[in-house]
Amino acid sequence: MVPSDMMSTNYTAPLEILSNSTSTSISELANDLMTTTQLLTAEEDSCDELNTSCVCHTEYASYEGLETLMLGLIAVPIIMFGIMANVTSMRIFTHRIMSSSSINWYLAVLSASDTLILVSAFFVLSLPRFGEYLKWWRANYISYSVTPYMYGLMMTAQTCSVFMTVGVSVHRYIGVCHPYKSVEWLPKKRVTSFIIGLLTFSVLFNTTRFFEVHISNVCYRENIDYYMPSLQPTALRLDDFYIQIFFGWAYTIVMYVIPFTLLIALNSMVLAAVRRSRRMHMVSQCGAESEEFSKKAERKERQTSIMLIAIVLLFIFCNTLAFVCNIIENMGGNGPLYRTLVTTNNLLVIINASCNICVYMLFSDKYRMLLRYYLYCDWSRQGELLVSSVLT
Repeated sequence: MVPSDMMSTNYTAPLEILSNSTSTSISELANDLMTTTQLLTAEEDSCDELNTSCVCHTEYASYEGLETLMLGLIAVPIIMFGIMANVTSMRIFTHRIMSSSSINWYLAVLSASDTLILVSAFFVLSLPRFGEYLKWWRANYISYSVTPYMYGLMMTAQTCSVFMTVGVSVHRYIGVCHPYKSVEWLPKKRVTSFIIGLLTFSVLFNTTRFFEVHISNVCYRENIDYYMPSLQPTALRLDDFYIQIFFGWAYTIVMYVIPFTLLIALNSMVLAAVRRSRRMHMVSQCGAESEEFSKKAERKERQTSIMLIAIVLLFIFCNTLAFVCNIIENMGGNGPLYRTLVTTNNLLVIINASCNICVYMLFSDKYRMLLRYYLYCDWSRQGELLVSSVLT
């Protein structure tokens, strides 16, 4: 979930790219982009690292061993698993049995945004390192060619993932802590408008990301005997005002301070309400059949709340390091330790975007049933009726 964050701000594709950094989280993707490949020929005055109209670097700068291992070898199978898992989750949450609950709409959009995070992370982070490991330079060529677009997509998807997680927490808080007002406050039209609003904000907030890096040239790299795109930061990305306002303040507040504060506060109250409900359930005596049905429904509600809290805990665990990297970057840190933290952070964000399916399978009976339904490909009318009868 994720945004997620993934990276930081120094772009780098083993080519040459910035040296000025600032962003973080999957944003670190970008950082990753930069830190990883640290510049090449410092001797070439005509192509210095901050020259946005660089003519050409003549050498390819390799990634560090830790980056190649974590983002090129370990991350690839995780990304492949995560993409398949999220596509499956999208299908399950949009099934008529699941889509009847508006809270599953958030989870469907969250699965879609996590899919985009993983696809873009594959092209921006994993593919060039994997290609370098195999000495398959065509992979690096493809990665650098699509990076200006995939980077913007990645940041947009991460913002969406973060705020879908916040949205589902707000929704659950209202449902658990204000149950008598939830019908009034959470009609389906309002939930739809809220989700569309979060998506619109995510796109608008990251619009400038698509204009931060560009391909200045396709250059021949003598040490690998291959032509490679040359990535450079744009003038916008190097603008001091843009760096200070967007990265120093706006990004930190919007992507970390506000989401983390809301997630911790809302889920603490939900957890407290769930614990109170459980104590009341243990004290109460088993009554008539109707009471048993009511208690069964209450147990399902508690299970749903615990599942959503688990998703939030996984999100916080995997994104806290991104917050730390963002703070270090805003303080001017950019040493070996920082680059190691960014690499680790990128892997954690990839894991977060891939592993929500484990939480769904652990806590949701309906999810497990529909997963078996799709895995066995029993899409006949009889199979549909079987699923419906079991889940009702």
